Amino acid sequence: MGRDLGPDGVVEHFTLSGDEVDWLRNKTGATRLGFAVQLKFLTWRGRFPKMRLELPPDAVEHVAKQVGVAASELGFYDFTSRAAKRHRSELRDLTGWHECSLTDQVKLISQLVDVIWHDERREEQVRAELGRQMRADLIEPPTVAQVDAIIRSALHQADERAVAGVAARLARKEDCPRRLDALVFSDPTGDSAQDTGTESVDGDGGGSDDEDDVESVLADVKSHPGNVSLNSLLDEISKLKQVRAVGIPAKAFTGIGVQVVGAWRARASAASPSHLRRFDDPVRHVLLAALLFQRQREITDTLVELLNSTVHRINARAEKKVTEAFVAEFTKVRGKAGLLGKIAAASLAAPEGSVRSVVYPAAGGEKTLKDLVAEMKATNAEFARSKRGVFKSSYSNHYRSGLMKLLEVLDFRSSNDQHKPVMDALKFIERHKVSSTTYLPLGETIPLDGVVRKDWMEFAIFTPDKGPKRIMRTVYEACVFQALRDRLRCKEIWVVGADKWRSPDDDLPDDFEMRRAEYYEKLNKPRDAKLFTAQLQSEMRAELGAPDTKLPKLPWVTISAKHRGGAIKFTEPEPQKEPKNLRKLKKAIRKKWGTVALIDILKEAALRTGMLKALAPVGTRGGDRRGQAPGTPTPDRLRIRHQLRDQLRRLRRAQAHRRGTSLHRTALPDRRRPKSRRR
Repeated sequence: MGRDLGPDGVVEHFTLSGDEVDWLRNKTGATRLGFAVQLKFLTWRGRFPKMRLELPPDAVEHVAKQVGVAASELGFYDFTSRAAKRHRSELRDLTGWHECSLTDQVKLISQLVDVIWHDERREEQVRAELGRQMRADLIEPPTVAQVDAIIRSALHQADERAVAGVAARLARKEDCPRRLDALVFSDPTGDSAQDTGTESVDGDGGGSDDEDDVESVLADVKSHPGNVSLNSLLDEISKLKQVRAVGIPAKAFTGIGVQVVGAWRARASAASPSHLRRFDDPVRHVLLAALLFQRQREITDTLVELLNSTVHRINARAEKKVTEAFVAEFTKVRGKAGLLGKIAAASLAAPEGSVRSVVYPAAGGEKTLKDLVAEMKATNAEFARSKRGVFKSSYSNHYRSGLMKLLEVLDFRSSNDQHKPVMDALKFIERHKVSSTTYLPLGETIPLDGVVRKDWMEFAIFTPDKGPKRIMRTVYEACVFQALRDRLRCKEIWVVGADKWRSPDDDLPDDFEMRRAEYYEKLNKPRDAKLFTAQLQSEMRAELGAPDTKLPKLPWVTISAKHRGGAIKFTEPEPQKEPKNLRKLKKAIRKKWGTVALIDILKEAALRTGMLKALAPVGTRGGDRRGQAPGTPTPDRLRIRHQLRDQLRRLRRAQAHRRGTSLHRTALPDRRRPKSRRR
């Protein structure tokens, strides 16, 4: 029997209405109970029960009381008999439910495509949506194979519709398809590669060189950045310019879900240029556009992170360099009070003598005085001053060129007027980026408040003996980048075209205003701000007050005012016993396989069961041309699959170096397929 539903579930799903009771007037005994149970199971699950074991026992009891038949009578009702089939046919006529016909399958596929084409490719979610549609249309589920076929067909048609819509948008953009083809074809028209299907053998092999250049451009776009350095920054800037040169429309993927675009991008990333050439033109254009669209956002994010890391690196290196210099020069002089007394006594005893003949001997030599001067200089103020000097030098001599080029490709914005000085400062230094003068030009408004920190003012502003104050150009630029980094990290300033560093307003869905109530309901949060803060404060008070009330009552915690190890002392708990099941499992493994490592067992399980085949690849090229469903991207599965394969390769290499026949080969024979011989 199935699981009990509980009182609420039984009353909700297995209570007969007045009309349903009237349908039982000409039935008695087991037939009456079986008919009623099939009726309520149909309205509950959307299908008829195949056997008695599917029925919840408490539901059977509830229905039996309503029809006046003992629940034990259901044991005499055969759900596979002709009478039961006749009852199901009668119930279909009474309730409107019907079996799934070929016309219904076509209708269901069409309805599924209308729902999922723009943002859903997960088979589990599509299967759930199919169940809701069949229940709404009073259609009994078909066989498992038919359901799988419906889902595959719906996914395939949904992908085709989405591809057609995006391809049409790309075609409306002038020269966009041609530039996309240039990423995979040496000839942008693709005629030479498609018509002949062979490589040129005349000349010096220029066609092969062109294909290598094409593949290198696409490989550069797919590649990820290296470590934080000026070269990485310049490489990412060049990469972003290449992606923008293709000219993907900003609204090419409007209305298409992130999961769908991510699936297309994954297929394009996994395919080589030679594979991409075999796709139909619309499919190839959409896959490449999805790759470039998401890579453009990722590269923009990478540039922002490189900006933050570069500014932090300049600061960290300056601190390290100054620290090393101070440590090298610093030697602590002990007994400074006594030393001062000796110098004073010697000076009073010989007031007419020279410093070298009177003070040096009293201080213990010239080196002691130099160490004392170095110790006096090693203060926080002097350290910070030296650090700022090294920061300015490192910025102006090495990193300035890359950071200035970064301002050319990134568009910084802010919605808060409080940070307007930083935005004005960015525009100012960008206008004067080609300048090589020491000072910023006079006669222009240069924002200082909110840009240059107080401890940098003495470095940024130069006061000559005559004339107005001047602002050091490189120092001011370094201060601007530091202020920009601080605002970026709290998202007060954001970047156009970025994903992680996008505008905070874009964090909400596009339809948030229209579906605000629905989203709040999904988040299980109140719409009233005061109520939300009140609930949050109540939770915080309860959690913060819990230690005050519960800790003193715990037997293994002691709180005292005076204790060597601290005010709170924990008594070490007794070690827990090993679970019996774990001990039995270890015993069974040792008995059957001895000391075989668990990785060996995993390898053998993979070879015997073929479980790696269940981890589907990112996508299949044949899905678009052979009527198969397009591959659904599964990054987690793909990562696990690669990890397992790496483990198996390492295991096989280790086994190859073992001497003789290993325990693994004697206890667990290798079942790999032998390599086929070439004929």
